[in-house]
Amino acid sequence: MKKVIIACFLILAVSITANAQNKKKTTTAETKEVVKLTPAQAGEKDGLAIAQFLGLDENMKVAFCGLFEMKHQVMQSATETNESKKEMSRIVGLKIEASIDYERLEKLKANTALYSQLLSTDAFEK
Repeated sequence: MKKVIIACFLILAVSITANAQNKKKTTTAETKEVVKLTPAQAGEKDGLAIAQFLGLDENMKVAFCGLFEMKHQVMQSATETNESKKEMSRIVGLKIEASIDYERLEKLKANTALYSQLLSTDAFEK
């Protein structure tokens, strides 16, 4: 009887150890590298994203790249308050609405991930 209990205990100990080692391996493989973009790079990325999604011409792409570069300068600034960041987000939204037609605006608002990225709604605390 003692041998059966010892065998069960050893099997349980080995299986717990094996599971613990597997969990450690999966958590280390999920690390992500965070890349900090300059305002110019981030503005170019956002301008390209909206231009490709909506099929905008080159002039509109350049205009949006400038707008988003300005936005990223404010959002990345350490001296800006949450209120000024919210105001910049609001201004960017208004300029987007004023610059594109209704159909494109509705298409953009339907893509909530892109729209919130362009407005940078996650850049300030709620």
